[in-house]
Amino acid sequence: MKLSILAFISCLLGCTTIVIENGNQDATSSYANEQWHHGFLFDLYEASQPVKPSEVCSEGSWRAVKREITPINFLARLTTNWAAPIWYPKTVTVHCSGHAPDVAP
Repeated sequence: MKLSILAFISCLLGCTTIVIENGNQDATSSYANEQWHHGFLFDLYEASQPVKPSEVCSEGSWRAVKREITPINFLARLTTNWAAPIWYPKTVTVHCSGHAPDVAP
């Protein structure tokens, strides 16, 4: 039992983060757009469309793109890949400069 708890905790510590920063770092105002991306079959097949930061940001001015495997992503992987390696979710966050676009209700 102690070994399984230790293995679980070590897997949570193995979550990864990759950040790509743009040279434009205007920090006057910013907002973020977060979405999940889905990989399948040992994460060799990317099922989600690629993120295009200039299209995600309303003014086309992006500050950073962060791709990470969060603890929630890890738990989703753990529950679905128990029997076979099928689904590999990850979170992608695009940080934009400027003001968030207005969303109609």
